[in-house]
Amino acid sequence: MRRREKLKRGGIRFSKFTAVGLLNAAVDIGTLNLLLWLEPTRVPWQLALYNGVALVLANLNSYFWNSQWTFRGRSEHGLWQGFAFAGQALVNIGMSSGLFWLLVRPILLHTEVPTYLAGNAAKVVSVAAASVVSYFLMRYVVFSRRRPFRGRL
Repeated sequence: MRRREKLKRGGIRFSKFTAVGLLNAAVDIGTLNLLLWLEPTRVPWQLALYNGVALVLANLNSYFWNSQWTFRGRSEHGLWQGFAFAGQALVNIGMSSGLFWLLVRPILLHTEVPTYLAGNAAKVVSVAAASVVSYFLMRYVVFSRRRPFRGRL
């Protein structure tokens, strides 16, 4: 395949990933805000729990759309890909949760900033950072044409 064609396909794939990422962010931020609306809190651990629920739902949405659309030609739905995606999801959830906690905790404990504002600001930053890492893990590990255990898992 020529270099120009590879770049074009990579650009299309990244555009699809971005569209899926925006949908994931809507699921993620929407879930967080729904939980805050249903049960408001300023307790950092409870807000972190809400964030975790939102991240799990966003990662399930991510697997569906990325395997069915973004990386469709590379998706095999096998055991290897399931484990690889679960590992990527754990990295995503861990990184996003850690950043969220580091950003939201001091705001909630030391200011009077409304919870929804602090939570959403922390969420946007943590989702953006974790999404960059997720793209590279999905592109080069989960949906890579070169799999270390191809044929064995």
